[in-house]
Amino acid sequence: MENLNQSFKDLLDKIAKEQKFLDYKLDIKEISSGGANYTSKLFAVSITEGSNTLRLFCKVAAIGEKMRAQLDKIYTTEHFFYTKLGKIYKNIEDQCGIPDQLKLNVSKYYGSITELNEEAMVLQDLVAAGYEAYDRFKSIDWPYAQAATRELAKLHACAWAYGKQDPEGFDEILKKLTFDISMDGPEMKVYMTNMVEKAIATVREENKEMFTKYFESFNEEEYTATHKRSRRLVLNHGDFRPSNLMHKYLDDGSVDIKVVDLQTLQGGSPVSDLIYFIFSGSDEKFRAQYFDKLLDHYYTELSAAMKRLQLNPDEIFSREDFDYEINEKLPFGLTLATFIIPVVTVEMENAPQVDESLDISKFNLEKTSDLYAERLNGVVNDYVKWGILK
Repeated sequence: MENLNQSFKDLLDKIAKEQKFLDYKLDIKEISSGGANYTSKLFAVSITEGSNTLRLFCKVAAIGEKMRAQLDKIYTTEHFFYTKLGKIYKNIEDQCGIPDQLKLNVSKYYGSITELNEEAMVLQDLVAAGYEAYDRFKSIDWPYAQAATRELAKLHACAWAYGKQDPEGFDEILKKLTFDISMDGPEMKVYMTNMVEKAIATVREENKEMFTKYFESFNEEEYTATHKRSRRLVLNHGDFRPSNLMHKYLDDGSVDIKVVDLQTLQGGSPVSDLIYFIFSGSDEKFRAQYFDKLLDHYYTELSAAMKRLQLNPDEIFSREDFDYEINEKLPFGLTLATFIIPVVTVEMENAPQVDESLDISKFNLEKTSDLYAERLNGVVNDYVKWGILK
């Protein structure tokens, strides 16, 4: 494609040669994320020689200066995971003798470009391997939630295992992998005000006053601090929602999950990732049946993952620690839901366009869907039921 950077085409040629392709045909097709990706142009690439074809998935940076100023580390963070941190995790898993089926499940990495404004990353084409993104307009079901939180538990346990093996190195990474969107800028202020006003207008009349009071007393600094602190800091995914995972149903009916979009790794509480996953992917009906069960399942998987990595859960992050942080952070999940649900449920034609003009103000969606109203009111109902909104 003519509008692609030459450096990206050179990277694909380099990968082809590394994979032993000599006289090959390169086919590059742009693909849509369906309104689920806002930082990159996405491409499906096939490298073919005779009957041999290598299928790749590529992300090419596509945000302008405004968005770069707000999300300054997203490309370097994902590159760091695939080139360094992920390899550290795998080495630790190997040292502990963990079988392949119980290791952290991420996509195969082929190469990347890190030069400013030309960033690109090349991974395995999971769609060609039978994986798909979860339909963001549907609530997660129990088999999917089980599999996704199992991978989340592995991701968190690997971080703690690294912290035990190399405390200084882990602390350096915690300092390096920060992901802050300033809430003080004028564009962010406008965005937050508009989203809250839209939510207040959407909330059912019987809950409107309580919901309004919640945001009148909302403390931005405390919100950020609460999600970042923990009795045991971990490296979070930071955007752990169904549209940032790929899944495949296996013959036995179970779900295989691969964790992708590792652009927002950051230090914080493991509970923050879990709450984010629940409110970005589930509806009121799912939570009524599975909320407590999912919390138990996640901690069971977290404990098992820690033990496989030769960690003592009671010393690293006990069930008491987990329950404490759920109670501490759950009240702020309503804020999270208020800002994430509009983006998760927006119809494709109304989604922000990925181009050089994209900045946080473009997420002030003019049109929201009926699903937005249903999901938001479901969350508000839960917070009333839990006694947090009163």
